[in-house]
Amino acid sequence: MFFLKIPVFAAILALFAAGCSSSGTGTGVVCAPPDVDSATMARRTAELAKTIAPCKVRGLELRPEDLRQNHLDTPEAFLGFVRKMGFNRIYLMLDSPEALEVDGLDDLFKAAAASGIPVVAVLPESAYVLGHQGYWFQRFFHSAGTTLEQMLKKLRNFETREFHFAGVVVLAQPHLFTALNRDRPKELIYAWSDKTFGPGLDNDMLMKLTLEKLANFRQELAPTPLTVEIPDFYEELVMNGQLSHGSVADFKKNASQVIILDAGNKPSEVLEAVRNELKNAPPDSLLVAIPLAEHTSVTSGALRRRNWPDYIRSLGYAVTRWKDAPAFGGVVLGPLFQIETLLQEK
Repeated sequence: MFFLKIPVFAAILALFAAGCSSSGTGTGVVCAPPDVDSATMARRTAELAKTIAPCKVRGLELRPEDLRQNHLDTPEAFLGFVRKMGFNRIYLMLDSPEALEVDGLDDLFKAAAASGIPVVAVLPESAYVLGHQGYWFQRFFHSAGTTLEQMLKKLRNFETREFHFAGVVVLAQPHLFTALNRDRPKELIYAWSDKTFGPGLDNDMLMKLTLEKLANFRQELAPTPLTVEIPDFYEELVMNGQLSHGSVADFKKNASQVIILDAGNKPSEVLEAVRNELKNAPPDSLLVAIPLAEHTSVTSGALRRRNWPDYIRSLGYAVTRWKDAPAFGGVVLGPLFQIETLLQEK
């Protein structure tokens, strides 16, 4: 391929695919040389781009704290690398307000805006609870920290004339509000439990409350689009009658799109995990997030990591079967540092 002949691109690949770890000195990150040569990494990069090319949305998920110094020092080169991998959107996972304070992050996303790569903020519901706004039913959610509305103000303050977030994703997680969760809002009278399934019981009420929170937040967020991300098991709980709220159609009422967080470990499980959602969702409304596991052996929650060819086969297997589904709009892959690690391994 033509770009394999370009020494500069080969150098960029070597720079961004190097494995890194903490120096232990507090002075930064130490990057080890990659295990494979630049030509191999260029070929792999092209393979990834070709595999996800049928997807309209090709999102890359990353955390600001995982960005290495060379990502931030050379933002244009890093964004060129992102494009070469085939991605056309960045999903910025913000587990806390402090994540926005990473040095150089603002320059990186100004460069993203200049290059036409949209950046979307991702807010986990369990990290940002609503405060005492609204009527009594909503006031069950007592603020244990930064609320969604307060975080929205921080996002607005982060924006500049050159950069605006293209959207916000709220990762809906009512199933995390268990009685044992120390971060569960203190005034919340409901708690998620395997023993409280059924219409009108705690799990159902938590789901209803989450949907109402999202409807209110969408109004606060406007005109910025709201996307909702949900786990891949809510749809089945509704289909089985265990919940009366929480289907992909319910969440779509409050969002421009819905992302399904696919917890499959193997290609067949990844495919099966979203079968019902793809069947039941409106046209062009669904994205599928496929997280890559940190280790070769994993029991739940992410695609098992073996090697680069296996990763490409797994993605290709899924995309080939999803691309003709009317509801399917694309994929979100990540985290970035895991993809980079796999890219440079033998």
